[in-house]
Amino acid sequence: GKQKRPLQDTETMVEKDEERAAVKAQAQENIAAIEKIHEQSAGRYGSRVTAHSHIKGLGLISSSGVAAPSASGLVGQLAAREAAGLALELIRTRKMAGRCMLFVGAPGTGKTAIAHAIATELGTRVPFCTMIGSEVYSQEVKKSEVLMENFRRAIGLRVKETKE
Repeated sequence: GKQKRPLQDTETMVEKDEERAAVKAQAQENIAAIEKIHEQSAGRYGSRVTAHSHIKGLGLISSSGVAAPSASGLVGQLAAREAAGLALELIRTRKMAGRCMLFVGAPGTGKTAIAHAIATELGTRVPFCTMIGSEVYSQEVKKSEVLMENFRRAIGLRVKETKE
C-alpha cells in the first residue's frame, strides 16, 4: 500500500516561509525602485534617447564611498558600483596607470550601465562610446577600421575623405 512519509520539522518550514517572505519583500522593493526611476526619467526628461540615458552617476554616498541600494538610476550591483567608485577615485587623483577599463561579465549584468555611470561622474570632457561586438567582428568591415571610427567618435574628430 501507501508508505507514510515523515512530517517535516515545523521549525524548518517556518524558516523557509520567513526566507521566502524576505526575498519577496526585497523583490517588491526593487520593483518599486525601478518604477520610481522610470517615472522620474519619463516625467522630467521625456522619452529615453539611449538605453542608459537615465543613469546620472554611480549612486555612491560621497563621504564613505558606499553604494546606496537605489540611486542615480542604478539599482543593485552594490559591490561593482563601489569598485567602480574606487577606480573613479584613482582616475581623479591621476593614480591610474592605464587609459581604459575592460568590463567582463555575462550579458545583462550591468557592465555598460556602470561604464556609463563612470563617464557621467567624470564629466562631459570624458567621451563615452558604446561598441558592439558584432560590429567589431563583422565580415564587411575590418576590425581596425571599426576601432578607428570609434576612437574618432570618442575624440570628436571628423575625417572628410576626398576622391581624386
